[in-house]
Amino acid sequence: MKANSILLFIFLVLVCASCSKESRFPTDKRYWDSKDYGDVILKIGYGTPDGEEFPRFSNPETGIVIRKLLDAENYRVIIEDPELGLNYRNEEAEKFFNHYRDLAKTYSIMDVQDKFVYAEELAEILKFGLHLQIVYFKLGNERIVAQSDSPDSKRIQDIVRSNETTAVKNFNVFLDQVNNEKSYGEYASLLADGINEVFPKLISNFPKANYSSMKSKAELMLNKSQNEKVKTALTSLIERLKGLSD
Repeated sequence: MKANSILLFIFLVLVCASCSKESRFPTDKRYWDSKDYGDVILKIGYGTPDGEEFPRFSNPETGIVIRKLLDAENYRVIIEDPELGLNYRNEEAEKFFNHYRDLAKTYSIMDVQDKFVYAEELAEILKFGLHLQIVYFKLGNERIVAQSDSPDSKRIQDIVRSNETTAVKNFNVFLDQVNNEKSYGEYASLLADGINEVFPKLISNFPKANYSSMKSKAELMLNKSQNEKVKTALTSLIERLKGLSD
């Protein structure tokens, strides 16, 4: 029995060794739901063998995993499906939002030189989170209005504006990443992509929100930034925000 057990163990080890690293993840599924996100992030954070890297874009074996995680269609097919209930969609949106925060935390590892180990991936994760938050807060406000007896009342509109203010504050947190330009190294310019691509969408979706805090934050970050692409993006954002108050 012992000999058979040893042979079985050796066989299983060889089988596992022959498996590709991506096979630990459900990459064959067309879309990942919130449960898939939770399982995958848990496997990355706690199941990655010692000495092995997390999935990253430059790795031909695991690049598919990080790209799959950052595919917005995963949450859009659920959150933006009008055939599904509004409460259910909000619950799923919150799950995706919480998973996004876990993913960002997982990839925020720094080395001994205070450089992000996964700088490229982290920048893209944070941009992914910006897109998700617009949908998340917009859907939340939609439910508040739909379930109110008096959607145009001051109380309901105040709640809606409060949620929009929270979204603006969360986007300001992204701007704080300019303080970490050195930690991003060559990938610091990716922060500019987030500013150029998603901030205008926030303003377009929530035109009545108060952006004074964002304008102040952008001006402060412009004075600190050393990256030309980031500085250009911040300048453009400031001009756009000035136009809102004109």
